Amino acid sequence: MTEWNASREILDDLVEATEQTAFLSVPRENEAVCIDWAPGRGIGVLILKPGRTLPYYAGAAGRTMLAFGQESEAYLAKAPFARLTPSTLVTADELRVDIGRTRVLGYAFSDEDATVGIGALGMPIRSSAGQLLGCVSIGGLAGDMHAHRDDFLAALGDAARRLAEHATTQGRRA
Repeated sequence: MTEWNASREILDDLVEATEQTAFLSVPRENEAVCIDWAPGRGIGVLILKPGRTLPYYAGAAGRTMLAFGQESEAYLAKAPFARLTPSTLVTADELRVDIGRTRVLGYAFSDEDATVGIGALGMPIRSSAGQLLGCVSIGGLAGDMHAHRDDFLAALGDAARRLAEHATTQGRRA
């Protein structure tokens, strides 16, 4: 996965800008797989770590993959899904509404849907042709995500742009 060899510097910059833990995830068979991270504060309460996965119906990384991937209807045919927290979206109808909102906003907001007390923001990383390559996300206390959402989104958008540029450049070299 040489297209992601610059991710560490970009994730570190994202942590410096937000103080939240930053994640790089890629889509794999109905799951978002975390392939890199840069720990921020409060790391002990987060469930996503390199090598771990989130289902497409939960968490910012998973829901970003669902909204911007190609096979959302096939995935939704498997609903309802297991509830992870009281806030987890589990029905096809709930997830369709979330997919629409996420596409309009350009990001997913996970508000305690994967872990109680934890929030996350995720943005797609896309090729120049618009294909989903992965997701960059940050996670931390839900209150921090609400209080600083606009600032966090600006930093997240910059990281998504830089990761997309680097992935595209590396893809041309391969």
